[in-house]
Amino acid sequence: MWLYSFGLPDRTLTSKAIHMKLTSLTLGLALVIGCGTDGAQEPDGPEILPELTVPAKPENGIQIISEPFDNIEPGTDYEVCTWTSAIFTKETDVKSTLGYQTEPPGHHVILFYTMDKLPAGTQRVCTDTDMASFRYLTGNGTNGETNSAPGDLVFRIPAGAQLVMNQHFLNASDDTVRGQSVLNVNFAAPDPNNIPSGSLAAVNTSLVVEKGITTQSMRCTYDKPYKLWYLIPHMHRWGQKISVDLTQGGVKTRQFDTTWAEEFTFHPPEKRMDPAAPLLINPGDTLDVECTWNNDEGRVLPFGFEMCVVFAQFVDDTGVGSWACDDGHWTEF
Repeated sequence: MWLYSFGLPDRTLTSKAIHMKLTSLTLGLALVIGCGTDGAQEPDGPEILPELTVPAKPENGIQIISEPFDNIEPGTDYEVCTWTSAIFTKETDVKSTLGYQTEPPGHHVILFYTMDKLPAGTQRVCTDTDMASFRYLTGNGTNGETNSAPGDLVFRIPAGAQLVMNQHFLNASDDTVRGQSVLNVNFAAPDPNNIPSGSLAAVNTSLVVEKGITTQSMRCTYDKPYKLWYLIPHMHRWGQKISVDLTQGGVKTRQFDTTWAEEFTFHPPEKRMDPAAPLLINPGDTLDVECTWNNDEGRVLPFGFEMCVVFAQFVDDTGVGSWACDDGHWTEF
C-alpha cells in the first residue's frame, strides 16, 4: 500500500488543520544506519519501544528510526516531523521503502525531502512553515508493506536535499501511548533510463465531519497533463461510501463506487495501470469525489481523524513534480 494520510503545504495536516499542540515539542535522534547516503552516520541509536518491529537493514540503502514520541493521549492526532542525518550531495533515486510503526497510535510514515535543513535529530510536531518547505517522496503504512516503484520508475531525491520523516499518530484507543517509526529506504541503481514517479492528491484539509450520517463533495479541475499509473480512494473508520468520477471531453467514467469498510483505511481498493499504458489526464478534465460518513463518536471529527481523499501516482517524465488539489486549489507538495 502507498499512502494513508497526507502532509501538504499551507493547507495541511498542521496545527491549524488538526489542532496540534505546538508546545509538545521534543528533540531526539533520527538514526540513519547503512550505506549509500552522504548524510552523517549517528553513533548511537534511540530507545526502541517493545511494540516497534525493526526490520533488517537494507543492503543498498539506509534505515531511519525515530526517537519515541511521548504522551499521545486518547482522542489526539499528531503529525510529527523528524529531520534525519541523510543529506545528499548528488541526485539519488529510491526504488522502494518499507515502514513499521507502533500500533496504536501509528497511522502512516511518509518520507519528504527539504532544502531548508535543520540539525539531524530535530523532532517536533510539524508546523505550517515546516510543511510548506517539504516535498513528498514516498509513503508507507504501519506494519511492513513495501512501497515500490514499478518498471523504470523511481522516487527521486534532488542534490542538496535533507530527508525528513513525517509520522502520523492517531490515538483512537482509551490509553495514553507512545509512538515510534522505522523506515527502510532502498536506493535504485543509477541509470539514465530511471524516470521519476510524481504524486497527486485530491483533498480538502478544511474537512469537518459532523455527527451522524453526512455527505460532502469536492471537485478538482486538472490544469496539467498527467500519466496516471496508480489510483486509490482514502477514508477512515467512520467512512460509509466514496464515489470517484473522472470526466474527460464531456464523458464521465466512474473510477470508484466503494462501500467503505474499516480495513480499507490501510488497504483500500486500488487501480494500477501499466506505466507504459497509463490513464491519460488532460488539462480541463475534472475529478468529482463524494464521501459519506456515519460519525457515531458523539463529537465532530476534524481532518486527520476523518478524510475524503483520492491519491494518485503518475509518470513524471516532464519533471512537473508532485501536486495537491486542496478544495479546488492546486499547490505543490
